[in-house]
Amino acid sequence: MTGYTAPNIPADRVTPVLVRDELLKCFESANKEFMEVLHQPATDAQIRAQVQQFVQGVFQNCGVSFDKPTKTGIVTAISQCKANAESMMGPAGSSIIAHHYAEMIKLVDKLPDS
Repeated sequence: MTGYTAPNIPADRVTPVLVRDELLKCFESANKEFMEVLHQPATDAQIRAQVQQFVQGVFQNCGVSFDKPTKTGIVTAISQCKANAESMMGPAGSSIIAHHYAEMIKLVDKLPDS
């Protein structure tokens, strides 16, 4: 399993919307890996739909805008996503979660403070 890798984009081209969209890709990748670990088959379309709904729900529950994200909102949402994934997957998912979280932080760190 290779997992998600954050794109190497110059900091001046990284926007909150780009990071939010990459968060969706990152979660799709992580969920594919979780499905393999759990031996639960799922199609890409099923995973994409679940991830979209899940991530939008996390943004909403955190009180941050999905449509007009800010760095602060994204950091809040990513932290909540990580906590949710850890509670769902437990130790079996810890290395997957750590990898994906680290990749997302590479992008978040390029965002100007909001």
